[in-house]
Amino acid sequence: MLDFRIATFLTLCETRSYTQTAKMLNITQPSVTQHIKHLQKKYHCILFHYESKTLRLTQEGEYLRAHAEEMTRMSAKIVSDLQRMGQEEELLRLGCPGELGETAITRIVAKMMKSGFGKISLVIRDTPELLAMLSNSDLDLTLTDACYQDSRFQAESMGEVPFAVYAGTELAAKYDHCKLEELFVNPLLLQNPGTSARGILENCLTGWDVFPESFADKITAGSDNCLRELASSGMGILFAYRSSMKDAVDQEKLAEIAVSDFSEKRSLVFQYKRNNQERERFPAFFEKFRELWDESI
Repeated sequence: MLDFRIATFLTLCETRSYTQTAKMLNITQPSVTQHIKHLQKKYHCILFHYESKTLRLTQEGEYLRAHAEEMTRMSAKIVSDLQRMGQEEELLRLGCPGELGETAITRIVAKMMKSGFGKISLVIRDTPELLAMLSNSDLDLTLTDACYQDSRFQAESMGEVPFAVYAGTELAAKYDHCKLEELFVNPLLLQNPGTSARGILENCLTGWDVFPESFADKITAGSDNCLRELASSGMGILFAYRSSMKDAVDQEKLAEIAVSDFSEKRSLVFQYKRNNQERERFPAFFEKFRELWDESI
C-alpha cells in the first residue's frame, strides 16, 4: 500500500550505507540513490547529509522516518485486519506474561476455545515485549500486572490474584506460620534484572519494606522453570503468583510457606488499544476469562 521507495528510505536509515541498503533490498546502488532523490523531490527537502563521511538524517529526514515507520505499521495492520475479516472465524491475539504461569494460562485459553468463544492466539512473553507488540498492533490485548499499566492503552481489571512464598517441601516444612524476617537467612531466588518478573517481585517487597538485599544471598536465573527447579532442590525461597506454582505444589515438588505477617494479592489488568477493531468482543472475553481463572486457580 505504501510507496515502495519508503522501504528503501527506512532501510537506509538503519544501514546508513547506500551499498548495504542495495544488498539488503537486492537492488542496485543507483536504484537506492534514485529512490531517495525521488522522495526528496516529492517532499521538497533534503533527507540525508554527510558529517565527517558519516551519513546522517536531516531534521526533515528524522520527521519522515518517524511517520514512515508508523505508516508502515499501520499498512501492515490494515492488511492483517482485512485478511482476518475475510476469515470464517475471527482470531483474538492475546498476550500473557510468563510469570503468571504458562501452563495455567494455556489451560484457560484452551477451555475458552472449547466453550465456543472462537480462535485465540496466545503469546507468552516478558511484559515490556508484550506492551511493545500491543503498541505495534501485533496483539489485540495483553494481561499484565497492574504495576505495568500503560497510560497509552485502555485498561480493564482482571481481578486480584495471590502472590505467595514457596520453597522445596523439606525447606518449607521448617517454617510453619513464620514471620517474614525468619526467611531472611535463606537465599532469595529471582529472575534476572530487567525482567518483568523481577520488577514485580521488587515492587511487591518494597511494599512490605523488604528488599532482595534483606536475604542472605540472591540466586538469579533466566526462566521460571529454572527457578522452580532450584526451589524444589532446596536452594532458596521463591516469591511467585500462586497460578504459576499450582502444578509444582500439586506434584509435591514445592510447598507454599504460610507467613503470618505477609499476605499479598496482585492486581492484574487487561490492556488494549482504544481503537482496536476487536474491542466489541472484549467484555464477553473478560467475563469468561475471569470465570475460568477462578475455577482453575
